[in-house]
Amino acid sequence: MTTIMMLFISYFVIAVIACWVGFQLQAGELKLLTGKYNYRWQKAQAVSMLSALSGICVLVRDLMTRSIPDILISCAIALAVSFLTEWFISKTNPRKALVSWGCRLLIILLLSGLLYHLFGNVSAVSFWLVGVYLRNSPFGIAHPKDLALAYLFSRKPGGESYFTSAAEDEPQSGYAGNQHNGNLNLPVYRVTDFGLVPDSKADQLDALQKMIDQVGSSGGGRIYFPRGRYYFNRKRGRFIRINHSRITLEGETDGQGRPLATLVNCGPTSEGHKNPWLSPFFISTGEALQPSNNFFGLQFRNRQKVFSQSASLSDPGSDGEILTPASAVTTLIKPALKGDSLLEVEDTGNVGRFIMLGLYNTTADGNLIKDILGVQSLRPEWTTALRAGTEQAPSFQWLVEVESILDRHTLKLVRPLPRDCQLEYTPTIFNVEMLEDVSICNLNLDSLWNGNFRHHGFPVYYSVKASQEMDYGWNAINMKRVAHGEIRNVSIRNFTNPLYVLDSRNITACNISIGGYDGHQGIKIYEHACDCLFENIVFYSHFADMMGGEGNAYCNVFRHIRYLNPVFNPVDYDFHGFSEGPMSPPAYNVFSDITGFRYIKSAGALFNLPSCAQGNLWYHVETEGERKGDVLFYAMTYRQKKGLTRLITALGFTVATVQKTHKFHPKSLYSVFREKLRSIDEIGVPRNLHWQFFPESFIDGIVTTADVSGLEQAQIHVSNVISPRLK
Repeated sequence: MTTIMMLFISYFVIAVIACWVGFQLQAGELKLLTGKYNYRWQKAQAVSMLSALSGICVLVRDLMTRSIPDILISCAIALAVSFLTEWFISKTNPRKALVSWGCRLLIILLLSGLLYHLFGNVSAVSFWLVGVYLRNSPFGIAHPKDLALAYLFSRKPGGESYFTSAAEDEPQSGYAGNQHNGNLNLPVYRVTDFGLVPDSKADQLDALQKMIDQVGSSGGGRIYFPRGRYYFNRKRGRFIRINHSRITLEGETDGQGRPLATLVNCGPTSEGHKNPWLSPFFISTGEALQPSNNFFGLQFRNRQKVFSQSASLSDPGSDGEILTPASAVTTLIKPALKGDSLLEVEDTGNVGRFIMLGLYNTTADGNLIKDILGVQSLRPEWTTALRAGTEQAPSFQWLVEVESILDRHTLKLVRPLPRDCQLEYTPTIFNVEMLEDVSICNLNLDSLWNGNFRHHGFPVYYSVKASQEMDYGWNAINMKRVAHGEIRNVSIRNFTNPLYVLDSRNITACNISIGGYDGHQGIKIYEHACDCLFENIVFYSHFADMMGGEGNAYCNVFRHIRYLNPVFNPVDYDFHGFSEGPMSPPAYNVFSDITGFRYIKSAGALFNLPSCAQGNLWYHVETEGERKGDVLFYAMTYRQKKGLTRLITALGFTVATVQKTHKFHPKSLYSVFREKLRSIDEIGVPRNLHWQFFPESFIDGIVTTADVSGLEQAQIHVSNVISPRLK
């Protein structure tokens, strides 16, 4: 009995070690062996290579001690059990790594005993494959990085650049970012004086919320967190709300300025019944002005009831309802040209501090939206754009600040117009209520999210509710309806959506570290995010939609940004199109001195394409992760799919349809499957022509191994291209 027990223990130890070693293999790293990818090799790649070699070793060992049929059966059993285990773990959704990895350890114990009972031995390669599966599962697993060695070898933010031009030569806008610095002289209030206790395990949300509201009602102040950990949202769906101007959340720092106070979000905040992508964030501003799950902006003048729904499992669909300003306050009486700051209007008497300047489509064929998109005609699949003419969409919506009222008919804006405002588009002005001088600084933000992420879920593996939680349930900061705000010296870890800027202007987000589990959207400019500055930001994690935005996001500047994920998991600049029917895609944004990104990518629901409008600029950027000779512009929705990929895509869409409708009718599902195949075949466009979906884009200084020779220079303006040798 003792001998048998010792043998069993030894086999169990072998199984655990083999699984752990296999878990170090990131399959994408093997692509680097071809030498065809532009990527900086680090120690992290050596970890994957050693894990791959170990797989060969254990396979040789098994072949010497066991028969091939036994090995194949062991591998099949082990992978099947692992798949079912992860399905079970995803349903229980554990918060602690001890639970998920403890469950896996228990399964390995039982599985090693089963295989020992069946074969009198244990196949090490079967458990090595389990580890490989866990690391590369297409479904996502809970706590995926906790035992991965590669993340011990994260890169450093420094490094030489190909470009050495002085900072003053960069295309930076003096209008971007916070222009106030208005919170420096506000009174300081310590949270410990209001009942919060550092390092207490209790939920302290009620005490903090009461404090924020009290300080805000008294004129504002700096809410100060001494060193320690503070836990919030122990109950699902609760979050920190800032509904007053002149509020700063800040923490204690050490001698080097590093934050010593950590705010921990303990539960998800996803609200899936409507617009789940607007679910509350851990720290949300402007909820009293604009509740979460609501878009804000100008509505169609001739709105027709249209229900839109994307293929995403997370999307419950939208009926197009949005919050709107009460009424127009005046209209322009004279055309204003790009670069003008003075507007001549009918009457300035009711014009407020912050305004929305709207331009409308005035012809049935969409004269304004075609001008914004830079096209002569609209493609048939662009159904949102096609609505613009017949429903008179205010396709240009600019959230801007009024500097002064000069006389009854003249007002001056704080910055020049980014485009011409001709009277044929009936330019109209609406007042917008905003918060001002809201800041979050010198803090660590963390969460108890377990990192169980798969972009929009997987139709077979997750429910709609679980998909929405993965995509939109663990969110850090949403700067919403704020003017002249700041997010400074903040570390954000373990959030699927670290930062939104929504319906806000002149926000500065700088000196930010984003790490922990991989997730959905890294930094997103959303709807009317205008003149915001994102600067000195380091990403240590991968996000499906890394950095970019959708809606009428104009004139934002992204500068000095590094992506340092140690494994070969490329990321892209991301554009997502219209957001809601009356809107239009992002324009006039600047991306400067950015490294680690691959494609300039178009994504989003097909009906909300194209994903970006004109005038976006990339200046002195370096790509990474692309294959040599690959494209630079990539419209994901228009990629051509053939063979097995084509069939799997159509099948996944069909299964998602079943999960959304809860109806299973073979004939109708077959019809959905066939229709999806037809759509895939009709929509596909060769990759070397994807640049046409990025009108009037500008690139001045780029280091890339992508082939830019085929770009249409009349539409894509490229200069100063450097083609380095592969690293």
